[in-house]
Formats: sequence, C-alpha cells, structure tokens
Amino acid sequence: MKAVCAHCLVLRLRTMCGFTLIEMMAVLTLAALMAGVAIPAMQRWFDSISERAQLTEVSIQFQRLASRAALLSQTVAIDKTTWFNKLGDGEAALALPDGWSVVSEKTVVFYHSGVCGGGMLELSGPQQRRLRLQITSVTCEVSIIR
Repeated sequence: MKAVCAHCLVLRLRTMCGFTLIEMMAVLTLAALMAGVAIPAMQRWFDSISERAQLTEVSIQFQRLASRAALLSQTVAIDKTTWFNKLGDGEAALALPDGWSVVSEKTVVFYHSGVCGGGMLELSGPQQRRLRLQITSVTCEVSIIR
C-alpha cells in the first residue's frame, strides 16, 4: 500500500467540496439579470397574443351579426348607441370582449337579407386602444385598420 500524505489528502478534499459562495452569487446574479430581461419580453408577448385574440373576436362578432340579421329577418343598425341593443333572439347585437365598445358616430346597417350597407366603425378598447373596422357592403367582410 501506498502511504498518502496528509497534504495530498487535504488538497483532494478541497477540490471536491463544491462551489464557493462567490461562484454561487455570480450564478444567481446572472440568473436575475436574465430574468429581468425575459419577464418583460414575455409580458409584451402575452399582451400581443391577448390583443390579437380580442381583435379576432371583434371581427367574428361583426361577421356573425350579418348571419344573425338574416336568420332573424331583422335589419340591425350599429353605432355607438345601438351596438348593445338586444335582437329578436334576446342577445345583444354585439357581444364585444370586456372593455370594448363602439364609439363611432357613423352607422353600419346589416339588412334582414344578410347583406351589409358597408362603412367604417370605430371601436374603443382597453388602455385607450382605438380600432377602426372597414365593413364591405354586400359581403360584410371585416377588415381591421390600425
């Protein structure tokens, strides 16, 4: 057997001990910096996804309104004072997402035949967000104009 010197044994134990406090602090500092950059970026990404979902929902509501007007044989005029009125089926003309409302003075008409008069409506959303919708006559296609 080989004799192991005490000095070699101490050196070997020191190298096997793990991380020093300074090394751990450096790693934690880097992790905090990375989180400080990543969390706001993720929040902006989440807000963007949420906004796109709301815009899609608004567009679908207008396209659905043309079908509802035809099914109910009811002509519906939409402006800032009538968008929440109930139709013949007992539902509001537009069920916009929370925080959204029609603020346009102009009226867009959805006829009982299923066609639209066309025009432009302005909506107001959360955080003072303004949105203009172009609704084509006859086909009732909705285009979002930012």
